[in-house]
Amino acid sequence: MRLLDPAGRALVDFGRRAIIVFWSTEAMPPPSATASEDATQGLALVDYDNLRGFRQKSRADLEQHAADLVATLAREFHSLFPELRELDVRFYGGWTDEYGLPSRDAHWFLQTLPTLRGRRGGLIVRPSLATAMIQFPDLLLRGTVRLQSSRPRQKMVDGMLGCDAVFASIAGPTPIGVVTGDDDLLPATLSAHAANPDLTVWMRPQLTRRGLNDRGLAEHRLRIHPLERSHAGHA
Repeated sequence: MRLLDPAGRALVDFGRRAIIVFWSTEAMPPPSATASEDATQGLALVDYDNLRGFRQKSRADLEQHAADLVATLAREFHSLFPELRELDVRFYGGWTDEYGLPSRDAHWFLQTLPTLRGRRGGLIVRPSLATAMIQFPDLLLRGTVRLQSSRPRQKMVDGMLGCDAVFASIAGPTPIGVVTGDDDLLPATLSAHAANPDLTVWMRPQLTRRGLNDRGLAEHRLRIHPLERSHAGHA
């Protein structure tokens, strides 16, 4: 089965032997150090399974949540950074099994991506699945979901997102949103903020009370931007 985007470009080709690596590297290119000083291109790094929950109810459920989340991110990024014109959204999750083949959720998401592309909230939005690091776009990382264990579990997902946040923040003046409710990504977000001050935002679901480290983050001027739980909360 071969999936195409609206422009006719291949998203994924499931042959008899292996998946074409191109499906995992269609994501935005690494931020350039020569990026415009106006920072008109933003980057959202989305810890998707943390926001939605590890197990999806159905493909329709994933499609609806992803569409709502992309619309919310476009709106919030445009509000935070009015000069933005484009937004790359990288979804992180358990997309590849131990053999480097796409998981069930990856199959669903790949078929959903073309419907998420386009203009949202005043921005041109380009969503993609993160199965390779920004710094090493040609290296598909196998086993971000382990299906051969007693129950499916994710590996390397937080590490990929955190490394991408730091690398992107060093590479150029890009507005970056780390979208997660997981404190495991707080250190990487803080490091990204240190390299990219005023342009890095921690975007997390609204909390009923202050986070354990909110006061210290405020002292270091890391912006924390709450997302509505109807779009970013757990299922």
